[in-house]
Parts: sequence; C-alpha cells; structure tokens
Amino acid sequence: MKEFQGIEYSAFRVPCIFGYVYINSPNFRPGVKTDFYLISRKDYRRPGRRFIVRGLNEEGNAANYAETEHAFVSFQPNGSMKIASFV
Repeated sequence: MKEFQGIEYSAFRVPCIFGYVYINSPNFRPGVKTDFYLISRKDYRRPGRRFIVRGLNEEGNAANYAETEHAFVSFQPNGSMKIASFV
C-alpha cells in the first residue's frame, strides 16, 4: 500500500486478501460443540489472476501457490477447548 500514499484518493485504499474461508459446525458427539475451519489464501508475492498467470518469478515464487489451513476446534462440556490444525 506504500506506493499509493501520495495519490489524491489514497483515503479510499482498501487492503485485500485473496482468499477463502469456510466454517462448518458438524455434530460429531452430542454435548460437544465442534467447529471446522478451512482457510485458504493466495500468496501475496504473486498478485493477479491465479489461473491465467503461470510459472515462477525471479525469486522462485509460483504464480498459483495457495496456502491452506484446516482446523478443528472442539469445545468440551467442562469449558476446555481442544484445537487441531494442519497447514
């Protein structure tokens, strides 16, 4: 966002994340609330349209690289919380 600081309309700049978030609350066990999170985002070093840009840049960053994290959060009846995550 630094390159937009001197522009007249810089007050209207909005930082964006190219990504996706999915949240689901499956009912695995009665009395235990479990949430499933899927978070995926495109690498900030290669902006642009993901499926049109191809190959690597000079630093070796892939054009269509997306980092994805899966997380399960389980809220136990005794008030504790268990988290399992994979990136």
